[in-house]
Amino acid sequence: MDRVIYLFGALLMSAGIVILLGKTPEIITQDIMSLMSRQRSLKYRVAKAQGKVKQNRLQTAIMNIKNALIATHSENKFSLLISVSLIGICAGFLLAALLQNLLLIPIFSGICVILPYAYVNVLLSNYNRRISEELETALSIITTNYVSNDDIIYAVEQSIDYINPPVQQAFRKFLTQTKLINSNVKLAIEQLKGEINNEIFHEWCDSLIECQDNVTLKKTLQPITTKLSNVRIINAELRNMLMSPRREHVMMVFILLANYPILYFLNSDWFKVLTDTFVGQVVNSIVAIVVIVTVILAYKYTQPIQYKR
Repeated sequence: MDRVIYLFGALLMSAGIVILLGKTPEIITQDIMSLMSRQRSLKYRVAKAQGKVKQNRLQTAIMNIKNALIATHSENKFSLLISVSLIGICAGFLLAALLQNLLLIPIFSGICVILPYAYVNVLLSNYNRRISEELETALSIITTNYVSNDDIIYAVEQSIDYINPPVQQAFRKFLTQTKLINSNVKLAIEQLKGEINNEIFHEWCDSLIECQDNVTLKKTLQPITTKLSNVRIINAELRNMLMSPRREHVMMVFILLANYPILYFLNSDWFKVLTDTFVGQVVNSIVAIVVIVTVILAYKYTQPIQYKR
């Protein structure tokens, strides 16, 4: 009970310090980004532009998170995620101290650093799946109209009302570009290609650009759109196949963690050896590492497939 009181007091003290300093999630994020993007010499910037300097892993991870949030139109969550990660690191320190196992400090802190990245990956995966589903419908409708009239602008105009966001916004920009800004259709298609990060869509755009010089190549568009359906069907089959391994993994992790309360009720002396001795703390740390690594690997190897050219 005393440990819980100490933990609660430490959390209140940390929250009070943050409030007194007037630190908001935005200010904390700006401070972190300013540390990572400090002024560099001209020689360093030239070497980086030439590809001779590699970004460190932390910078790469933060930029990946930021780019993923921008892609999913959730960039306003970036500051919140950074703040949650920092709060999680502090909570990891306190929780490890509460358990009187200092070996768990880097493990718990690492979990709190990984969680925002995992959340963004799940968010991006769901967003990409929704994009693929919408592209399947949109490209099929537009391709059918284009094959019948050989005019891509007219085909998009006839199809735009049957397309759902966020794909609809990309094609609305295409219509605005071709009708009000620049009549160069090839340039507009190239800009449309950059609006959506999807390999099959990029292939469709490249083929569509070639069709502007040779309209007979329009026959190549329909086979490209069917690739979206093929990828969706394969992912659905894989999802069903991988459901059983996922369930078994969750069950094994549950059984492993359930041993702790069972051991406490069966033999409290054994439980004290596991929690109060150095050897027991090493065992607990190994268990935590195994659980984390297996969860990461299970997530990695059960991701939907992505089409690559």
